Amino acid sequence: MNKNIVTTLGATAIGLAVFVSTAVIQAQQIVTVDPGDAWLDASAGYQEKVTWRVASKGGAASPRGVFVNLDNNQELAVVDQILEFSGDRGEITELVQISPVQARSWYAKGVRRVGYRRVFAGAAGSLSNHILFDIDAGGRLVQVEASPAIQTASGKSRKLMMAWNLNSDVGEINAYSVAGQFVVGDQVVYEVSQPVMAEVGKPLKETVELPPGLVDELLSQGIYELRYTRTFVDDKNTRRSASVLVRLTQ
Repeated sequence: MNKNIVTTLGATAIGLAVFVSTAVIQAQQIVTVDPGDAWLDASAGYQEKVTWRVASKGGAASPRGVFVNLDNNQELAVVDQILEFSGDRGEITELVQISPVQARSWYAKGVRRVGYRRVFAGAAGSLSNHILFDIDAGGRLVQVEASPAIQTASGKSRKLMMAWNLNSDVGEINAYSVAGQFVVGDQVVYEVSQPVMAEVGKPLKETVELPPGLVDELLSQGIYELRYTRTFVDDKNTRRSASVLVRLTQ
């Protein structure tokens, strides 16, 4: 065989060997995380054990985890916990937690996709991966408040004015109330059969009036206070109620 051909083949073989060796080294640099994505319920938060599987010759360490807004790469929060391993491969479990307060705060700032990222660095170099969280935009009604919470009515002044304030776990939602009821204990003494629709973050003002003679009738029975109550229902059938305490005078 021609010497030049042999030399060329030998050089090619050496080049292939170097390429394969480099590919093997590069293949050793990898990090995966399980689960790789999750749903973040703003009302419950998130608390799960996740597993990082890392291949990096000589070992590697990650000094901290970082929650980032994946739409602009802005840091949201930092977890100062070191994860490390020696050898060429490691499998490390970590408890990842996001509180409902954090989730609601991020959502209020316009964050919709959150990543929990870790960078592992070692003798073979640095590599990273992240868990993807989608924040649930479909909020639920969590609280209804009436203000002012205490009012007074008499036989001559039977009109009441109030505002209903709704709060959700995350996002903007609407809730519907079929009717308002004046109750003594668990007994309905008068119903305002006027439905209303309220929106989170926008107080709903309402004016109601007790019928003539009702205040005097209740006072004659020794009843000096009652409650005006409304129950609001959102599109997920979450029900929340609030009431105004009405004190009766002559």
